[in-house]
Amino acid sequence: MSNDHKEEIRSLVSNLGSGIRDTHYRPAYDAAANLCSSIFDTIPVDLHDVVHEAVMAGYAAALSDLEEGKLDDQVRERSEIIK
Repeated sequence: MSNDHKEEIRSLVSNLGSGIRDTHYRPAYDAAANLCSSIFDTIPVDLHDVVHEAVMAGYAAALSDLEEGKLDDQVRERSEIIK
């Protein structure tokens, strides 16, 4: 992967994560560290931060969606399946 391509990916991921609320930062950081720990051995070291930041952004977005009630119907539907 060229350095230019890596920089484009870093910029994209940085923009994705720019909206992480302070209240979501620590839970997102911890969840990403947990998820990424199993793949870090399989990807180049220079991509670890990028992958971690991307997972953080996704996790934080999911937390925001839950807080805003965007996923309420899906959560209710799945809880009915579990019962």
